Amino acid sequence: MTATTLVGALHDCANRWPDRPLVFPELGEKVTVRRLLEHATDFAARVAEAGVRRGHVVGLLSATGPQVLVGLFGVTFTGAAVSLLPTPPMMRDLDSAARHVISFLDAAEIRYLLVDDSQKDLGDLVRAARPGLTVLRLPDGVALFSRPPSPEADATGVDQPALPEVLPDDIAVIQYTSGSTSDPKGVVLRHRTVLAGLRSIGVSAEVSPDDVFIQWVPHFHDMGLFGWLAYLLHGATTHTFSPGGFIRRPAGFLRYFAEHRGTVTCGPDFGYDLILATVDDQTVRELDLSSWRFAFNGSEPVSAATVEAFCRRLAPAGFRASAMFPVYGMAEATLAVTFPAPDEAPHVLHVDRRLLVDAGEVRLVDATDPEAKPVVAVGRPVDGMQLRLVTSAGDPAPDGELAEVRIRGEAVTEAYYRAPKATRSLFEGGWLRTGDLAFRHEDRLYVAGRLKDMVIVGGRNFFAQDVEAVVRDVPGVFRRRCVAVPEEAEYLTVVAETKEHHEQLAERIRARIATELGLSAIRVHLVRPGQLPRTTSGKWQRGKAARMAVTAG
Repeated sequence: MTATTLVGALHDCANRWPDRPLVFPELGEKVTVRRLLEHATDFAARVAEAGVRRGHVVGLLSATGPQVLVGLFGVTFTGAAVSLLPTPPMMRDLDSAARHVISFLDAAEIRYLLVDDSQKDLGDLVRAARPGLTVLRLPDGVALFSRPPSPEADATGVDQPALPEVLPDDIAVIQYTSGSTSDPKGVVLRHRTVLAGLRSIGVSAEVSPDDVFIQWVPHFHDMGLFGWLAYLLHGATTHTFSPGGFIRRPAGFLRYFAEHRGTVTCGPDFGYDLILATVDDQTVRELDLSSWRFAFNGSEPVSAATVEAFCRRLAPAGFRASAMFPVYGMAEATLAVTFPAPDEAPHVLHVDRRLLVDAGEVRLVDATDPEAKPVVAVGRPVDGMQLRLVTSAGDPAPDGELAEVRIRGEAVTEAYYRAPKATRSLFEGGWLRTGDLAFRHEDRLYVAGRLKDMVIVGGRNFFAQDVEAVVRDVPGVFRRRCVAVPEEAEYLTVVAETKEHHEQLAERIRARIATELGLSAIRVHLVRPGQLPRTTSGKWQRGKAARMAVTAG
């Protein structure tokens, strides 16, 4: 991939693989790269006629479908930037959904909003609240492949209206972070930044036009968007499901993956847990997963238990352990920060939990040790990415010491949009501060937790996810759903979903934490299934969970 803008990248892709399909199984729709380019170019002319210019930010609110790519490329072809907004999973509370959308529009000073048919009512409500907003309709999927090519099209089958030259330094995407621990921030990604990120994925994951990429992660999440673009623009065939479709039928997704000889998928750890929870041994024996090259596992802490269980359960179907691909990334890096080496089976270390969090020291222990904390390796820096570990004093950390991850490279953002204070705190000495704590062992990176998720109880440090890992398997916790949050200086609060709602479960949770972690200062709040708040990428929203606990108390 030699292009320096998304415009150039899509043109290159259409010239090399004009008939490569983009498939949307739930919609029964398919569009070729050549037709995508044609319709994106047509839509760019419509957007420009509506007044969109270089320097504008255009919001995009749409269900999963080909119209997402038409809108994204159509906007960027005008020199404007696009911000793909989180789509509410259900329209039960339009007023609340409208307030959520408006918060993004106001933060980015968005004056133009693209909506598809599924979001029309929400778009109308938002426009009523913001009369100065121009709302444009995205073409529906059927229109993308039913209309014949224009007879005046050029050699690539694409009309060429007068559009501005898009430059590598133009902002392409304002990617809002998922906001698991704080308010979402708009990550500024210029065309050159995006293309650098897509190239690094292509090189480090050995992306090939022979790949069949089948995904379900939301298109408004960095993994869903840039994973999709990386495979699309490297010539792979892509199949795209909606997040809701996957969550309702994870076993159906797996069968589809096998039937269509998928080679790559991606998702957070909980997605692989969902597959494990719904696919029985008989189904596994009926599948052929031998074509699977990469199961990207990232966006949230990677569970050693999930990695090991997934590899073991799916092995009879031909799934190779090396296909489980634990990775580390973030929106501020376009997407990818570290990948394992291809064909490398996952590496799991067991370290002394107490020594790690109290002293930042890595000491390997046996898996049966009561203080053992399993940590999964997430590989090495991807092509073009520089990474270092820095102590709290700002010094380089030696191998075997827990320290903050800092990164720099062409794929790394330069700023948060219209947020100078947040931008200043993001960088130090030219390096981006990730807020993640990790250590190196035998040249592999192991992410142990986040600075913001470390809590102090009774003078001891704990990672919230360590507490959650202990609680998930307590009988009565609904689908392993729980969140640990600090409530007071001397207490840790666990909010868990359950169908039981009785004190015996709360006592079992407290007893398990005391036994496994030696922590007794615990408060437990039980809530109904579906009440725990997640971000759009599936991470727990600890701030909202903490407020929920206070309200419940």
